[in-house]
Amino acid sequence: MNRHLPALLAAALLWSGAQAGSSYRVQRGDTLSEIAARSGVSMAELRAVNARLRGSAQVQAGWVLAIPDRRLPASTHRVTEGQNLTVIARKYGLTLSQLVRANPRYQGGKPVWAGAVLTIPARTAHAGGSAPARGGMSVRAASTSSPARSAASGGRWLWPLPGHQTISSGFGERELGGETEVHYGIDIVAPTGTLVRAARSGRVLESRPDYDRGWGWTVVVEHPDGWITRYAHLSVNLAKQGELVVRGQGIGRVGNTGRSTGPHLHFGTYLRWSPRDPLSLYD
Repeated sequence: MNRHLPALLAAALLWSGAQAGSSYRVQRGDTLSEIAARSGVSMAELRAVNARLRGSAQVQAGWVLAIPDRRLPASTHRVTEGQNLTVIARKYGLTLSQLVRANPRYQGGKPVWAGAVLTIPARTAHAGGSAPARGGMSVRAASTSSPARSAASGGRWLWPLPGHQTISSGFGERELGGETEVHYGIDIVAPTGTLVRAARSGRVLESRPDYDRGWGWTVVVEHPDGWITRYAHLSVNLAKQGELVVRGQGIGRVGNTGRSTGPHLHFGTYLRWSPRDPLSLYD
């Protein structure tokens, strides 16, 4: 019988009992305790998924260690000014649906206000980082920074309404007129006539009144890397179909046309016509 078999079996059992989430290459000067602290896990958890650490606290530069995921307990979060459910879900590595299920009073698109206390459910913290929030309910009172880097495209996105950050309806499911629908964009509140700026440079695909689909006066811009942006419910279109526009150029003015309940800009973002949450493009 192979004399190493018992040790191999023990290592396999230890591995199966812990979930490895990512890996880390040991750098010169690292210690096991420092690696564990930075990863948010214990030294015992590191040993459980790395057989070479069994019975030792010594590491060598160049070793590649598996870093296990860890389970975080339930907690609470007090909403601050400018936060919304999408932002909070992303902060804790949750989907928007998971956050709403833990806080049922916000089902059906009810807004969340500064000062509210939310329940953050127990969750797995992945060693490689938090998962982005997807899907979910409409939110209000969100804010975002001006141009931020888009990880998806490597480009920079300009907020289409500088100085106006209040969001009356977020990306995902919402109730409108007593019916549940999916909202493929965000609604940014601003006075009628406010200048709408192109989030990025590109070519104008559409510039027309689109009342059949409820957009009202709308401008759609195609960008070179597969991204597409929609600006809807405008009062005036300032860009023509086929025109090349640059980032920050005025392409329309806020209005209340189409299926709209008040002056605002519907801002939609798509990657090859697959809808994406615009807030995910701004850090």
